[in-house]
Amino acid sequence: MWGLGFGLERIGVAALARPVLSSILIVISLLISMSFLGGIRFDGNVISVLPKDSAAFQNYANQKKNFRNFSRDIAVIVRSPRLNTASGLEDLRFLQLETAITEGVSSALSMFSIPNPDPETGALNQFFPDIFADDAQAKALVARLIKDHPQARSLISPADQAAIIFVTLDVGLQGGGDREAYAAFKTLKDAVNHAAPEDFEVHYAGLTPIGLTIIDALISDQVRLTVIGLILGAAIALVVFRSVIAAVICGIPPTLTAVWALGVFGMAGIPVTYLTTVLPTLALILAYADGIVLYYRWHRSNAESEDRTPEVVRGNLIDAIWRVGPASSLTSITTAIAFFSFSIASSDALVEFAWLGVAAVGLAFLSVIVGLPIAGHWAIKSGLIKFRKPRREHRTLGSWATLISSKFPVWISLTALVVIGGLIFVHFLIRPEYRVTDYLPIESESYQAESVVNDVFGGRSFVFMSVPVANSGRLSSLENRERLKDVEAVLSQGFAESQIFSLHSIWKGLASEAAINKVARELEAAPPQTRRGYLSQDGSEMLVSVRIPSDQSITETLTEIKEIRALLGVLEFGDDIKITGFPVLMAEEFTKLIGQLRNSLMLAIACGVLMIGIATRSPLIALAVLTPNLFPILFIEFLLYLRGGLINMSEVIALTLAFGIAIDNAVHVVNVFQAEQRTGKDMPTALRDALYEVGPALGASTIIICVSSMVTLTSALPFIPVLGQLIIAILIVALFANLIILPANLLTLRLWTRRQD
Repeated sequence: MWGLGFGLERIGVAALARPVLSSILIVISLLISMSFLGGIRFDGNVISVLPKDSAAFQNYANQKKNFRNFSRDIAVIVRSPRLNTASGLEDLRFLQLETAITEGVSSALSMFSIPNPDPETGALNQFFPDIFADDAQAKALVARLIKDHPQARSLISPADQAAIIFVTLDVGLQGGGDREAYAAFKTLKDAVNHAAPEDFEVHYAGLTPIGLTIIDALISDQVRLTVIGLILGAAIALVVFRSVIAAVICGIPPTLTAVWALGVFGMAGIPVTYLTTVLPTLALILAYADGIVLYYRWHRSNAESEDRTPEVVRGNLIDAIWRVGPASSLTSITTAIAFFSFSIASSDALVEFAWLGVAAVGLAFLSVIVGLPIAGHWAIKSGLIKFRKPRREHRTLGSWATLISSKFPVWISLTALVVIGGLIFVHFLIRPEYRVTDYLPIESESYQAESVVNDVFGGRSFVFMSVPVANSGRLSSLENRERLKDVEAVLSQGFAESQIFSLHSIWKGLASEAAINKVARELEAAPPQTRRGYLSQDGSEMLVSVRIPSDQSITETLTEIKEIRALLGVLEFGDDIKITGFPVLMAEEFTKLIGQLRNSLMLAIACGVLMIGIATRSPLIALAVLTPNLFPILFIEFLLYLRGGLINMSEVIALTLAFGIAIDNAVHVVNVFQAEQRTGKDMPTALRDALYEVGPALGASTIIICVSSMVTLTSALPFIPVLGQLIIAILIVALFANLIILPANLLTLRLWTRRQD
């Protein structure tokens, strides 16, 4: 019959029985993993987590195919105190021309690109003269441009001394890979920085700069989090055991875990993304926590033993594996289940994340159950290991928990049920949230650029409406013009005129049919890369765009999309209009994805509790474990609700992973409780003694994991510190829930079963 850890602790005992062979295998695995470290790739694509077969994604892909890939456009933002002067505008025009002829650039548009057709003839003229006479003329022309063409407000803001050049990369015409886009952007950036005057402050906004910024942060994070995590863990071990060799031995498992985990990425050819970047660090934290607990048990046995011969010390190590291994095995299983729950999501990237997480947890367990004992074996052989008397163990936490839980067990259990019932209601009130800027380092150039473009120009992201061309044919036909006019009229109910652009924006300034036809002929004869900005490749659809902030919440975007669909639905052709674009894709798909992840969280809780029931072969214990481990998750969700009622993807993932770690407290309580019962003690006594023993250990292990999790605060990516903070908060709440509510539940269920008998 299986034990609490399903017998997985035997792996450590078997490894210790053949230390030389085990050491050789560890070294070989390390060398293999290290050989693949150079092949690790990094992916900064923010849409990589989305399912590719969804309707929203297909509409997004079709829009890129039928028109062009607007997501590759770069907003080059220029700020200068000279921008409102004649010389400043001349320099801006020169910068646009230099940018347009840069290798890898298809087009560069600024306010100088706005056409100025003659109202009567339709002849296209330049709005600005070839040379500005003086500063007064320059200011007057810019003011008239904004008055005559409200859309120009998205290109220049005199009050903020800022202007934008929208650059289309060659790779943006029909998609293009990330690598080609990043290379083209770097070439563009070098050219602009070389051509711009010294007093021009230049920023670059867009998904391509964002992707490069995320990649740079991912690379620096892997080095920073791994190194700082190892140092922090070693410092904890040094403080706990007051021994350098102890710190080294406890540092072996996390080091093995980090190298193995990173080696898996290189070996499998799986890129590190903003989702998976945290896996090596989480596995490292788990390895440190379990390793220190195992070493502590071994250290205590040796320190209390008068006979410290190598044979006895080695026997104590085997005994520590038998004693701690089952709980370590089960906690690894429950954490792996938390990761596995992500596999129910419709995203291939999240399924991949789930399996990589399971692998990381498995590697962390192997590094502890095999790596630490083998390190201990060679420390014994070399005579390096010394054991001090353990510090006096305080049972205050266990005594306090026993006093409270045993005095009011029924009231505690009922109160917990009522509170959890209310928190479950709040759980369904929380709405999904996503902002692309939440995944950018706050001090990065990309974050600053997105802030400028949103604050000054109202954003650079576009929602696109693909309007079907009327059967009457020509682009400039009255019916097609009326269609664009009707769509703009609908959009104007929710957006400013400066945010909306279509061909109607040009045609409405023309006074004669001849002028309209002439402009239409010019547009139809434009180069393909220009024409695809407003007309599909096959000429069957016209494009209307609405500019919105890139940091707009998906909740707000989703509301706007629903309102637009309802308003467009009254038009005769309204049902045939497709609404798409990057913000639409993110709003619709992330809403679904976060909902799936929240279902994964509930599944992880159910499976984790079920696994404890199977391991203990006691449905009552599984029932007792449920509420104390639901409470921390729901309580943190309640705090998120008070903060604004929104939850993003990284926070859901953090809650799920934190549950997988937090339920470890229940495993340790149940493990010792059942062990005490097997000695013949009655239930209250066994529970009391279990809390006396486990209370200090759980307090120490919680502190260890919380301190280790503080390594996430050093991450360059903003959502990684959030993940660490949530894990710390949940672990603290879970500690007290499992020391008070869990014992109270066990005692309450005992009273209930006795009454049933």
